[in-house]
Amino acid sequence: MYLSRSTFLVLVVVVLVTSHQQVRQNPERGYEDKRERYPVAEYDEKEPTEPAKRTRLTLQKKRHDKDAPFTNPGPSDEELAFRPEAQFNFPDFPITKSDVIVIAEVLEGKAHRSANKMNVFSNFEIRVNEVLKGNNLRSGDIITIERVGGYVAYPNGRRVLFRLSGNGMPAVGARYAFFLTVNEDNYTIITGYELGEEGVKPLDNSQQFQQHYGELEESFIKKLRLKLSHKKAQKAQESAEPI
Repeated sequence: MYLSRSTFLVLVVVVLVTSHQQVRQNPERGYEDKRERYPVAEYDEKEPTEPAKRTRLTLQKKRHDKDAPFTNPGPSDEELAFRPEAQFNFPDFPITKSDVIVIAEVLEGKAHRSANKMNVFSNFEIRVNEVLKGNNLRSGDIITIERVGGYVAYPNGRRVLFRLSGNGMPAVGARYAFFLTVNEDNYTIITGYELGEEGVKPLDNSQQFQQHYGELEESFIKKLRLKLSHKKAQKAQESAEPI
């Protein structure tokens, strides 16, 4: 069968568009939980020398004793993963759930074990580029955000990864739109989106986030600002309504 050049080009475009749509609709494609992004906690971690940091980390470790999702690894375990129920029961832009929404760069990451050694969490130091929600932060502020998960390096050289299934870890040096809750003097990651020239990449693996995979940063930020504006107007309207 003979195909004209114009017909062939149309078919190529259809195939490319269909393939792109399939990637965006399938949460298992276009997403990769990159193990190299998980920070490492030493089995016998030394305490910070600075008193303020030591006190803050001690309180944080005790807080992570609660509801520790992991068990002790077996002799041959290289990874322990736990999938919380309904962990992503919120929309693609969890504006109402978030105390703070920022565009920020990840400067460094460090994993820690909880006080009872049954949990692992990672702290990421980030520099705020822009505050989209949260009046207590300004551009240029450096804050610490946290997420459950990380490697533990044992004295015998063995490493075991502790992680929550579907929860990715941010990459040091990358920029993100972070949705955060305030947790005492730290911030906890609800979810996030990596921003860059290759397009937006969801931090976490759930269907609602995949609609933004590969989206141009400018378009993504524009949609987020619009949603924030609508939420703000809605809240103002509800406050103005008589009881």
